[in-house]
Amino acid sequence: MRLARWVMGSLLLAASAAGCGEASNTTSKPNGPATALPVGAKPAKPGLELHELVTAAQRRGINAEMVGPPGKKLLLLEFNPGTTQALLVGKPEKGMSAHDALQTYELDVVVGSGFVSELHSLQPVGLLQVDGQTLNPVQGHGYTRILGISDHGMGVVHKEAYHRDLFHSALQAGPGIIEDGALDISERDLQRPQYFRSFIAVCEARWLAGISLAPTHLRTLGETLTQHIHTQGWQCADAVNLAGDRQAVLVLRNGDTGVAYHGDPDTYKVSLFGFRAR
Repeated sequence: MRLARWVMGSLLLAASAAGCGEASNTTSKPNGPATALPVGAKPAKPGLELHELVTAAQRRGINAEMVGPPGKKLLLLEFNPGTTQALLVGKPEKGMSAHDALQTYELDVVVGSGFVSELHSLQPVGLLQVDGQTLNPVQGHGYTRILGISDHGMGVVHKEAYHRDLFHSALQAGPGIIEDGALDISERDLQRPQYFRSFIAVCEARWLAGISLAPTHLRTLGETLTQHIHTQGWQCADAVNLAGDRQAVLVLRNGDTGVAYHGDPDTYKVSLFGFRAR
């Protein structure tokens, strides 16, 4: 855990941004953690349950499962980098909903989103680079990881190792959940509130993307994820946390024109990650 102290310092420095990013689009408690996220489908399917999201993904040929113990489960999707294209959508000031991004870019899955500066903001916190254009610069303090896409696939680097030509599209994310194959979240995280989380992991021969199905500590999510990765025998160098709570969203194409979702598919986000079959 060679970045543990740096990560915890970063959490304190970026506390206001993280709180705002994770508590956007609230209703009853504008500044408090969410206790539930919308689950549903378009066209509407009354009574759709979380386990049906797994079925929706499997219909697209995506390996999907719920992992972890009751109350701590993650919806985890597995992608083959050889047959899947990753895409970063960034729309500062304008924004784009996960539902619109899925349709506009003909994606199979959208997961997100990037961190923002305050409640309901469409201003990114830290780096946002899309198709070679820097829409927002690297932030010197705060989140330590850069999650990026190059012509060779997807990767994660520490922000100190980032340079503009490394990726054509990238965003500043964090904290890192896994670094160099090991859990990289201090136990002190258990003293913070629990939030919904969305995340991406870069592994040998596969990419993982997912969302927590209940509010969770990042440490707990990391333990669940690393245990599953170990059980499967996968080699996963890095996993990063995207903005969470009411910013956490996972939308799946369901059939030819429909979608299934966990999280709000219609609220505009400043940035979203997507995946589509090549």
